[in-house]
Formats: sequence, structure tokens, C-alpha cells
Amino acid sequence: MAATVEYYDELIDAIVVPESFSFLVVAGASRDAVAHALEVDLHDPVAHPWDDKRDAEYAAWALVEIDGGVLGIEYSGCADPGSEALTTMTKGGAAAAVVRTDDEEEHLRFGCARDAVLLFDAPDFRSLDDADPVPPELRPLLAQGSDADGLALALALTEVVTGLELTPKQTMLFSTAQFFRGPPTR
Repeated sequence: MAATVEYYDELIDAIVVPESFSFLVVAGASRDAVAHALEVDLHDPVAHPWDDKRDAEYAAWALVEIDGGVLGIEYSGCADPGSEALTTMTKGGAAAAVVRTDDEEEHLRFGCARDAVLLFDAPDFRSLDDADPVPPELRPLLAQGSDADGLALALALTEVVTGLELTPKQTMLFSTAQFFRGPPTR
């Protein structure tokens, strides 16, 4: 199935979307490899960060395995993986994409890497003036940018990069997932 903004619009309607968060999709990597790249300690569980996310001194990540990869979520939107973490987790042919929302600043970051090469990273991909840095495979979806919901567009871009179509069932795994301590939030 080809990634569509309409599909992800419907997915967003079916799940609870917090104000600010970092959402990560990694294809072809293990949960341990993703945790290592994020500096998340899978031996240090922490309470669900929903209520006090802005006051926490550390990031809290939930990482769940799905067919073909790993999904991750962090609810502050202040601990999304940088370009080095994205390239580290994609060594050996894996692919990763991160979406970070920040309602306070109204930014929507999209970054992606494949096989340890950063493909694209923009703090707010919706405000690009030049399409040259955008990988050709993402340009058709980005052309819909002004007419599409930004989060739905970012999730469709994630599918193009990783090859993993997200389902409501997969995203609901976060409701019962354990969160683990990550590095300090920025």
C-alpha cells in the first residue's frame, strides 16, 4: 500500500495524540539497538510521564517491538533523537524516522536516516523554502504540505522512509508499555 495522508488522518482520529511528543519508527533494528542509540536504559523503568512531563529531569521512552521494527514514543517532545542517534540506529541497513511536535512553538520536526546515512532533517519541515534537500522519494507527499494536516503528512513520510505502515493496534501498544529512563531533556 502506498503511504497516504488520508490514511494517517484517520489513524490520528482513532488515537489519543498528546500536545507535545517525539514519535519514532525504526525498521530493521532491534529494540536494544534503538535503546542504545537513544541512550535509554532498559533496566531503569520509570513512571508514565504523562502528568509531569515538563518537570522531569530525564526523558521517558516507551519502545515496543512490532513486525519489522520498533516504535518509540517520548511525551515531552524535548528528547527527540538527533541526527547522530538516527544514523546510529540505522547501521546495517535499518531505516528510521522521527516526528516531534511542540504545540508551544508550533513546530513539527521530521528527520530520517537509512543505512547510517542521514537523509533529511528539518526542525519544521512544513516551512521549507527549497525542496532540494528533500529526498526525491518524499517530494510527492511534501507537495501536499499546505493542504494536509502536518502530523498526518509526517506519519505518511515515515511510512515512505521505513516501509512500515502504522496501524491503530500498533499505536495502542503504548497504552500498556513500560517507560524507561533516557537522557536529560533539553
